[in-house]
Amino acid sequence: MLSFGANDIKLYFSAMSMDRRIFFVVFDQFELLDLSGPSSVFNAAKALMKQPAYEIHVLSAAGGLIQSRTGIEVNSQSLATFDVRRSDTILVVGGSQKAIKQVSVDDVVQNWLAKNAEKAERVGSICTGAMVLAANGLLDEKRATTHWADLSLMADKYPCVDVAKDALYCVDGNIWTSAGVTTGIDMAMAMVGKDHNTKVMHEIARWLVVYAHRPGHQSQFSELLMAQHSPRFADIIGWIDGNLHHSIKVAEMAKQALMTERTFYRKFTDEIGCTPSKFLENRRLFRAKQLLESEGVVKSIFSKVGYQSELGFRNAFAAKYGLSPSLYKRMHCSSCALK
Repeated sequence: MLSFGANDIKLYFSAMSMDRRIFFVVFDQFELLDLSGPSSVFNAAKALMKQPAYEIHVLSAAGGLIQSRTGIEVNSQSLATFDVRRSDTILVVGGSQKAIKQVSVDDVVQNWLAKNAEKAERVGSICTGAMVLAANGLLDEKRATTHWADLSLMADKYPCVDVAKDALYCVDGNIWTSAGVTTGIDMAMAMVGKDHNTKVMHEIARWLVVYAHRPGHQSQFSELLMAQHSPRFADIIGWIDGNLHHSIKVAEMAKQALMTERTFYRKFTDEIGCTPSKFLENRRLFRAKQLLESEGVVKSIFSKVGYQSELGFRNAFAAKYGLSPSLYKRMHCSSCALK
């Protein structure tokens, strides 16, 4: 029979009271999806784990109803209501450009962040909320990201920030920053995975019907979209697409483009936004997704997209998309049974 002493009971109830609190800092004209997406992740964790796990609180400078950019109002509690503790997470959401400028210099928000940021387990942002953190010195000497449209602005305005221009989200110490709106979901799932385990993270993804988890280093840009608007490389891209099942070298691409290899590499990288080799890998994996969504058999796809081994293909696919080819097929192939 188990027995508990007074100290054991004290420790037990202390642990029970330390469920992680997630503080979303909002303001007038904030981006609603920056709040609803990540908060749904934490709420799903509570439901799936059948335990509190997280307390979600929406905070603003004065509390009360706060209007989002969509016109939908959200009730909030004032920042002064809470003193942050070591197990808490502070997340500043994004919003309109005008709103971000205003909240960045709001005395109440500034003082609260200055007082509590060092106390929290994590301090982070979704989308342009990173500009608020940067304005308050919380990203100095930290690697961070924000929405692609504001990357250059953040780099110019806050030179002390190590701006990651090609990431879905960044983690530097206890600082977490995410890129465009939906990447807040990826970052929230990464937090849950760190707090608990990847099994919970994948269950949340299945529950919310989203990708299992996109790694933070995955690009927030689509080099394919950029390539489609590149007259200079349209022909070579068409040639690449027609030869994905072959082994292709950069030298061969350069020959097709009627350039020296060095010139081709430089011009392609500058215009498309990634190296020729990386573009080729991404095209192979994109084609593999298309085959998985139709009637392609996982074991036969790797050779059709130019991989020499099934293991190499599976590892590359998982690194790119955050889930295995088999799981992707189960999620996206509605016309065929998994083979």
